[in-house]
Amino acid sequence: MSQKAKRKTRGRGKTIDSWKMKEWYDVYAPKTFKEEFIAQIPSGNPDNLVGRIMSISLYDFTKSYNDASIMLQFKITKIIGKRCNTIFWGHELTRDYIRSLIHRGATRVDGIFNFTTADNVTYRVSTFLVTRRRAKRSQQKSMRKIIFQVLTEFAKNMTHEKFIQGVISGRFASNITKIAKTIYPLRECKIRKVKVINVPENIKDDFITEDLVFDEVSLDLGEHGKSIKAKKLKKKKEKGSPEDSEPSEVVAEKKE
Repeated sequence: MSQKAKRKTRGRGKTIDSWKMKEWYDVYAPKTFKEEFIAQIPSGNPDNLVGRIMSISLYDFTKSYNDASIMLQFKITKIIGKRCNTIFWGHELTRDYIRSLIHRGATRVDGIFNFTTADNVTYRVSTFLVTRRRAKRSQQKSMRKIIFQVLTEFAKNMTHEKFIQGVISGRFASNITKIAKTIYPLRECKIRKVKVINVPENIKDDFITEDLVFDEVSLDLGEHGKSIKAKKLKKKKEKGSPEDSEPSEVVAEKKE
């Protein structure tokens, strides 16, 4: 070995494999998701794990292919031994699934709003509607208003656990569809993304039963173009004069 090479290696100790210094920790979902196992992650210092966000498909919990397009995010908040406790941190539909819902000739109506639950957890909720045909701007505006009012009613009367269950199960989207379709025919209604904006300190996390009851929200929309047209058509049918029915009977006799 040359003198130059000897000088370079002089003073160097043995290299230490950093992986051998790390330990594996188990990450679990919060009680809202029945404390399901999420993953194992390595770390040399457990304090570095706090604040890390884990992403997992809802399919891994339910084993239902209908849930494969739903991604959940959980944030590590506490380390107990080799166990990592988490809180719900977000929800999002996959991009390819969203694209499959949009068809040519339809209108996509997006709405992004902040909602605060009864226990003061604030979420930013992104929703979208897909109409069957082109919708007017006034109709789109009315449908955005419906989204905001329905989700506001749900949020202010629910804890964060129940609110998230309503989002993921599709109960809220179904309620919005039921009301919004009176404005214009709809093809789809989805809550595509939920993001946590604010969580109070020491927020409680409770188990949620599968037989949750969600009372539907009803709105008084007043009269709009579609309802007025339906009323006019109903009145026209009710005012059917006997003179109009006579010619049809005559025609029927001729056919006999």
